[in-house]
Amino acid sequence: MATDYTISVGDTSIELTKIVNSTGVYNIFCDVLRDTEVNSSEGQSVTPADIVTNMPCHIKWLSGREAVLFNKKTHILDGILHCRKPAGVTIVKTDRIYYNSEYYEIADVRDFQNLGVLLEIAIRKVK
Repeated sequence: MATDYTISVGDTSIELTKIVNSTGVYNIFCDVLRDTEVNSSEGQSVTPADIVTNMPCHIKWLSGREAVLFNKKTHILDGILHCRKPAGVTIVKTDRIYYNSEYYEIADVRDFQNLGVLLEIAIRKVK
């Protein structure tokens, strides 16, 4: 099946070795972390756990002067993360995003056009 497709440029022909059906909209991968509280003999401890690993997404970085108004509180944001809604997982404001060896707080999670497919997540860097 893969040999049925050939790309020809001038006198050069290239035969495809494999076909992967995907879109190139999401160009980075990030992790979503959720703090879980564990009771032990030494008391209660907080342990971060990956709820989504290698989630394909796209981040639109904002300049430091931009602010977004959510729930009548103004948050200075670092970016807006766009991704598909992970199956079986609900991302909430108490979760964190781990990308490029840095942690980001979630300021707001919005279901894009209320379709249950795409998410817009407002993030700010944890300092």
